[in-house]
Amino acid sequence: MQKRLIAIILTLLLFPAAMAQMPNKDSLLTVIKSAPEDSNKVRAYHIMASLTVGTDVPAAIVYAKKGLALGKKVGYTAGIASCLLNISYCYGLAGNLRSAWLYSDSAIAVYKKLNKPSILSLCYQNRADYKMQSGRLKEALFDCDSAIIFIEKAQRTTSKAYVYKTIAAIYYLQGNYQQSEVYCEKAYELLEKMKDSITMTVILNKQGNIYEHNKEYEKSIRSFEKAINISIAIKQENKLAEYYTSLSNVWLKNGDKKKAEINALKAADFAGRQKNKLQLAAAQKMLSTIYLKKDSIADAIEIASQSFTIAATTESNEMKKAAAEALAEGYFKKGDYKNAFNYLQISKLLNDSLAIEKYDVELTSLQTSFKVNEKDKEILLLNKDKELQRQQLNQQRFLIAAGLAIAVLSFMGIWLFINRNSLRQRMKELELRNQLAADLHDEVGSSLSSINMLSLMATKQANEITRNDILTKMSNNARETVDKMGDIVWMIKPDKVDERSLKLRIERFAYEICSSKNIEVLIAVEDLDKLKFTMEQRNNIYLIFKEALNNAVKYSDTKKIEIAANLQNKNLVLQVIDFGKGFNRSSVKKGNGLNNMQQRAKGLGALLHLNSTAGEGSVLMLSLPV
Repeated sequence: MQKRLIAIILTLLLFPAAMAQMPNKDSLLTVIKSAPEDSNKVRAYHIMASLTVGTDVPAAIVYAKKGLALGKKVGYTAGIASCLLNISYCYGLAGNLRSAWLYSDSAIAVYKKLNKPSILSLCYQNRADYKMQSGRLKEALFDCDSAIIFIEKAQRTTSKAYVYKTIAAIYYLQGNYQQSEVYCEKAYELLEKMKDSITMTVILNKQGNIYEHNKEYEKSIRSFEKAINISIAIKQENKLAEYYTSLSNVWLKNGDKKKAEINALKAADFAGRQKNKLQLAAAQKMLSTIYLKKDSIADAIEIASQSFTIAATTESNEMKKAAAEALAEGYFKKGDYKNAFNYLQISKLLNDSLAIEKYDVELTSLQTSFKVNEKDKEILLLNKDKELQRQQLNQQRFLIAAGLAIAVLSFMGIWLFINRNSLRQRMKELELRNQLAADLHDEVGSSLSSINMLSLMATKQANEITRNDILTKMSNNARETVDKMGDIVWMIKPDKVDERSLKLRIERFAYEICSSKNIEVLIAVEDLDKLKFTMEQRNNIYLIFKEALNNAVKYSDTKKIEIAANLQNKNLVLQVIDFGKGFNRSSVKKGNGLNNMQQRAKGLGALLHLNSTAGEGSVLMLSLPV
């Protein structure tokens, strides 16, 4: 396994005197159990993590973290750095990319203090790989630049093969397959000199993907199979899931569904063994695609659901989106249009979050970045001239002074901006309070006038039955007035002790109105507890909800209503679903109620969707960025 070998090489670079030969696990365990807490024990933890990562990634993380904690305790900087890098490798193998590059950040900071250019090149190279897998292509290119710089400083030219491999992958993701193949060939040439069979399989996999894109399926299959055979021969299992998934995809495009299914199942098996969530989700997504092609809809939905559940625990929005699309297609073919619509919406939201990350990086920025090393050499030559060095120092002082001035101006601008926004928000709240005060005056004034008139009528009415009817109306008017006053007061100033007031208000109103009509109501709005809203947001969300629920109760003839509020990718999604008679939107005129809800949603910067089919009920969904 490439990463395991790199970790072992790192061990040899760090501790050449102590590593005359690589110790076995038994001797290391003895050291870990019996040795005093010193630098030797930190080394033992680091080496144990390096030896374990190929077979048990979670155990390797445990060893490396114990070494990190002990290194900090005894003040052993080299041990801290090596354990940080080990943890980063392990999280990368497990598919936890965010944690992988965060630990890389920490490792880079320590290795810079230790002045280890050869190891710094590895840190930057691996962080570039993690960021590339997360879709952060521009940041990955910057890390490739840094890796090249430190490779040159360490005079390890052959190490460029690994950076070329990453650059080839970035070009592939950008859709520039011709340049991707060029860098694959550059990397493969260096790897053959190094006799690095492990990384050669990675290049073969990438070349297989390029052939697949060009629809040269026979060449693609040969490349993937060669990569798989080499991996099995050298017992490199961590990439087999990816290779089998790629091979499965090509067989499916080549028209052989049976071979596609066999290879996808192998991919899922190896991903499960390696406990790699991303690879497992990808393999299951591939299986669901095959089952959809075979019209095995139930199997496709089941496997796609597993893929979506696993992908949701990772940082990969691309994988979540792919699984959601598979589920939408499966439910659509099944005829379950409600679930198909829901997963289509989820896919759309995920696609929006990926949009910025999918822009192509300009080639000129990549070409310019590789000139950093030449500029660094020019600076070193200029530093030999004392006069120029003094000029450079003066220039640096000027830049620092200018930077400080810009920073002060920037802070002042930010302060003014924040204060202006705060004032604007206060003005909005004041306007809202004035509006609500006017509503309170109109509502209460009208209701009290009605109650006064009814009371006069009741005193003059001789018939007791008629008097009782009038008193009942007075009671209803008084209760409605109290409810309206309660809503308006709550909107202006909710109970500070109860941060869940919006949730409780929604639940209370739903139970009251539905129980009065003998309608079953299911409510799941717990995610509202996690959010804090402004007065304007709270007011508009509640009024949209009330209008939607009132419409469902009054017009749908439903016996059941579902209300849900969920957090989905930094959006609050509020849904009111009825199972009534529905309606055809083209044949129904829009009233003030729907127009008011649309205006309130627009004021929130939210999206409001109403989906209804005659005889199948209605779904109203509010999607609010939070």
